[in-house]
Amino acid sequence: MHLRHRSAPRTHVGMVRKVNEDSLLARDDAALWVVADGMGGHENGQWASQTLIAQFAEMDMPPDPAARGSALVAAFEAGNTAINDAATTAGKQMGTTAVLFHLNGDDALFLWVGDSRIYRSRRGEMTQVTRDHTVVQELVDRGSLAPEDAETHPMSHVLSRAVGTEAALRYDCIVDKAWPGDRYLLCSDGLTKVVPEVLIARILARGNIDAAADQLIAETLERGAPDNTSIVIVSVEETTALSGQDGL
Repeated sequence: MHLRHRSAPRTHVGMVRKVNEDSLLARDDAALWVVADGMGGHENGQWASQTLIAQFAEMDMPPDPAARGSALVAAFEAGNTAINDAATTAGKQMGTTAVLFHLNGDDALFLWVGDSRIYRSRRGEMTQVTRDHTVVQELVDRGSLAPEDAETHPMSHVLSRAVGTEAALRYDCIVDKAWPGDRYLLCSDGLTKVVPEVLIARILARGNIDAAADQLIAETLERGAPDNTSIVIVSVEETTALSGQDGL
């Protein structure tokens, strides 16, 4: 199935932080979208997220669709090596979370490391595609912690994986089918830590994606925006569909 797409990227430093350690990429031409949330403090986190994003911004997408997945993983691994080598040389911890979404026809590829997230809104129902790489999520998975206690746990912010913190990259990957009418939200935890999922779902499902993106950022600011917030909303439609509210 041939699908067309459009994206609405947004990033905001927030109300507390002085430096935006988030970075994002929206390559509609290559059907590739990435959000990264740097860690390591100020310039180190900013550099880490920018270094990873640069790998995807500069890569040439292989003409052979079958080779694209491995090329994207290779870019991920190259970013991991660059960050890890720099951190080792400097004697500092640097790293970044990352979520990646790539469309190839109706094949949807999701790659991620850390606690930035990808959600899918389909027919009004929102589902979290990714699974957080955090100490708390691992406790939930083992049955040692109730899911409803995860957000308030004192270690809820502690990552179990990040790009650049280990020599060998540990990532997760899902391949799925995109449907006409789907909307995908890539976001750093600056959004999900302060805006309830029920509200995110409501905003994501309605209206124009640019207006939805603006409203999600506005909601974080209304709640004090203690962290940087970055989002990319991607809408998907059939190529035969008439131009609709998103101007596709």
